[in-house]
Amino acid sequence: MMKKQKSVKYIYQDVRFRIIERSGHWNLDFFIDNKRQRRSTSLKANSDNLLIIKKEIIPELMLGLTGANIALEEEFDDSKDMTVEEFGIKSINSNKPNIKPHVYERKMAAFKNYVVPYFGKTKISAIKPMDIQDWQNRLLTTLTPSSAQKYRSIFYNILQDAFINEIIVKNPMQLVKAPKQKSKKNTLFDEEEDVMPFNNAEIKLILEDTQLFEHNKNFYKLMLFTGMRPGEAVALRWQDILFDKKQIKIMQTRVAGKDGTPKTMSSMRYVDILPQTLEVLQNQQKLTEDKEYLFYTRSGKRYFSHDTLAASFKRLLTRNKIKERVLYNLRHTFASQMISQGVDIVWVSKTLGHKDVSITLSTYTKFIQEDEATRFQKLEKFGTIFDTLANT
Repeated sequence: MMKKQKSVKYIYQDVRFRIIERSGHWNLDFFIDNKRQRRSTSLKANSDNLLIIKKEIIPELMLGLTGANIALEEEFDDSKDMTVEEFGIKSINSNKPNIKPHVYERKMAAFKNYVVPYFGKTKISAIKPMDIQDWQNRLLTTLTPSSAQKYRSIFYNILQDAFINEIIVKNPMQLVKAPKQKSKKNTLFDEEEDVMPFNNAEIKLILEDTQLFEHNKNFYKLMLFTGMRPGEAVALRWQDILFDKKQIKIMQTRVAGKDGTPKTMSSMRYVDILPQTLEVLQNQQKLTEDKEYLFYTRSGKRYFSHDTLAASFKRLLTRNKIKERVLYNLRHTFASQMISQGVDIVWVSKTLGHKDVSITLSTYTKFIQEDEATRFQKLEKFGTIFDTLANT
């Protein structure tokens, strides 16, 4: 079967152009003064080059054929004819200098994976609120409300750019309600869905698993004994391990193959090295001491992100018949173990890299538990404070 030719109709200064794909390149077909004109270009047939043809090639061609500098006589603006894909890429790229590289890549990937398949070829000026609602409903068939909200936010900003630049008269998403998310206020069940630390029996199974790649085992232990985020652990260099001070310096995180600074200032911190942590570091030192970073793949390359380690962790849980949870719960396990054993909450908060203690308390308060005998002992102890004051 013959492949159907791709063509785009375009009107410039009352001249009707057909921009046709031939052999993977754009070509022009149009009439001027009742004479048919055909022009080939060396530009590959993609959306970026289509915009170049509309913005640059056709105005220059018309100038050469008519002798009139139409581009100077009247400002050329085909923005309203831009598709969602064309304008979306332009919008995200315009903000690239203001955001971190991994954030830019995530936004662009999310746009291409979740917006373009539905709206890509639609003119951005033609989108209606009903279209947004339909797209949002489709997202919710496979995604959680929070994930759908994240992609909606990216698309909202693109549409808002179009509104600010007077390409659309109103942002259609403003008329569509965001997907409802479960409220986490005073709902213990929802909190436990997010924070599900491992119990002592599960920790034992994780630590004693014999099928783990040595690098992976040390990685999971390091998270468990420090409360480090997985991206922070992947980014660790040996120069960040201060053995003499018994501290680990955390100044970067790794996302999508790139190292960058953590998202908040409080995340840049020093983590104390517990005896168990020291043992893990010494074991890992035997494996990669001659290299810059602590952790590498089986092939000796740096991890692109912690996703591979997360997949390995999932298999570990399955073979040990442990309820499936994300890798991040090793961090939660560290925090809940420390807090339940009465460790100073301020120390725990700083170790985790929280902005303030209130964040730590709101997340882990339910793990601050004690038996009646312990509570009674504390009451007696607290009471002596006032005895001392009364005798002064």
